[in-house]
Amino acid sequence: MRKRNVTITIRCTENERQRIYNKARQHGLTLSDFVLRSALGKKIVTANGLADVLKEQKSIGRNLNQIAVLGNMGRLNAVNLDRLVEQHERATAALCEIAKAVALSRG
Repeated sequence: MRKRNVTITIRCTENERQRIYNKARQHGLTLSDFVLRSALGKKIVTANGLADVLKEQKSIGRNLNQIAVLGNMGRLNAVNLDRLVEQHERATAALCEIAKAVALSRG
């Protein structure tokens, strides 16, 4: 891992500073990462909707874990997983769409 041990100071207006901070925040990056990527000509891609898909996947995982615990305790004889499978299919499809959008934006 590289060590960032050099500081660069720039002058800008308060408005410009705020705009740069806002853009960094929109992309989910620190100010340093945003400025470095921008200055070095790296493409900055934002995966919109990823947080929602992650939340859904975590929910599915918790549900499966609860089913496994109850099954191991002998408190379940049969489980209808149709709803959980449908949830997983929707989340996976959304993740695929986000990945396609990111791939297209990278050109």
